Amino acid sequence: MRVSYLDYLRGLAIISMAIFHFHYDLKIFGLVSTDFSSGFWFYFPRAIAFTFLFCVGASLYYAHEHGLDLNKLHQRQRKIFFSALGVSVVTYFLFPTQWIYFGTLHCIFVCSYIAAPLVKRPFWGRFLMVSILISQYFLDYDIKWVSSILQRPSMDFIPFYPWLWCVLLGMSLAPVLRAYFERVKLYKIGFFGLLSQNSLKIYLLHQPLFFGVIQLYLYLKR
Repeated sequence: MRVSYLDYLRGLAIISMAIFHFHYDLKIFGLVSTDFSSGFWFYFPRAIAFTFLFCVGASLYYAHEHGLDLNKLHQRQRKIFFSALGVSVVTYFLFPTQWIYFGTLHCIFVCSYIAAPLVKRPFWGRFLMVSILISQYFLDYDIKWVSSILQRPSMDFIPFYPWLWCVLLGMSLAPVLRAYFERVKLYKIGFFGLLSQNSLKIYLLHQPLFFGVIQLYLYLKR
């Protein structure tokens, strides 16, 4: 059974991702001069990544709340692994100086294997989440700290530390949110449900589509 609020959240994240990536692609082709290092266009993609990872955590809870189903987990993880590998290979050849070696899909793959065993161990899941937040916001071991170690530019860098906390938060809040939205009867998902059910396909195909549209526009403009 699908959980309606997750479809809304994931669908909203997909729409937001498409908006951001299209604008980012316009910058790549020199059609806009937006500064992505501060302000709205800096925080917007981070909010999108948070939403996706939060949904991953909640989905893990619903899939394994009655016990860890390794077959189901491995089947899902295979799709994510090969999708992440494809993203890395394609961006390596297209953008060799800033290819995606650990982006959103890579993060989802690793975080899922870390978080899934904690579904039936909520105390340790929350303990790990709080520990990451303390390290990130009070001890300054944040994403900038991780970047200073790796020192390699990437178009999409979402390391599992510290982003794992978003997955653990989604997993922790999943039972509460499901109970609430079942009471308010949020069931008619429609278009958002369609987006959510095809989220991985959309994630993989929307960028080639955008590149093609922009290149066609530039060709016709000549």
